[in-house]
Amino acid sequence: MLKTKKLLSIVVFIIMMFIYCLLVMVFLTKINFNNWFIEFIVYFILGIFWVFPSMYILKPFKKR
Repeated sequence: MLKTKKLLSIVVFIIMMFIYCLLVMVFLTKINFNNWFIEFIVYFILGIFWVFPSMYILKPFKKR
């Protein structure tokens, strides 16, 4: 049971990260940034933001 839960957690994590990356790319391609630095900052912030949902998805790996 525990191994299947961990395996499922890994699969869900990979799928959710893929969906998140696609959504970010689609959303940011609709916005026309005229400055590379602003685009860099937005990608940087959205790149860090995925950490918070991943903490919940990877909960089965936490040692008790």
